[in-house]
Amino acid sequence: MFSKHEKQVSNVDTVIGSASKFQGDLNSQASIRIDGEFKGNITCDGDVVIGAEGKVEADVTGRDLTVAGQIDGNVHASGTLRIEATGVINGDITMGVLVIDEGGTFTGRSNMIVDDSKKSKKAKQDSQNEEQVS
Repeated sequence: MFSKHEKQVSNVDTVIGSASKFQGDLNSQASIRIDGEFKGNITCDGDVVIGAEGKVEADVTGRDLTVAGQIDGNVHASGTLRIEATGVINGDITMGVLVIDEGGTFTGRSNMIVDDSKKSKKAKQDSQNEEQVS
C-alpha cells in the first residue's frame, strides 16, 4: 500500500479508495489520501497523498504532496512535492521543495516558492562577506 518513500499520514481525514470515483470540489483541513479516481479541485491544509492507483484530474493545493499515481492539473505544495517512481504530473507545479524519484515524470512548468526571510539573510551575509574582503 505504501512505497518506501511514501509518506504515511497519521491523521488522514479523507480517503478515496481504489474502487471509488469522486467528482466535485474537496476542501479539507486534515490530510487526504486518494487511491481511486478524482475529478474537480482539491484544497487541503494538510498533506495530500495520491496512491499508485490514484488518478486525479484536478488542481491540487496542499502542504506536502506525495504523488505515486497520476495528476492531470496544476499543483501547489507549500512544503515538499515528491513525485515517486510511479508518479506522473501533467501540469504546472509550485512548491517549496521538489523531489523526483528516478522514473517519476513531470510535464509542465515549475516555480519554487522563495522564502523571503532566507533570501534577506543570504543577502545580508553576502554583504558582510564583501565588506570583509574589501
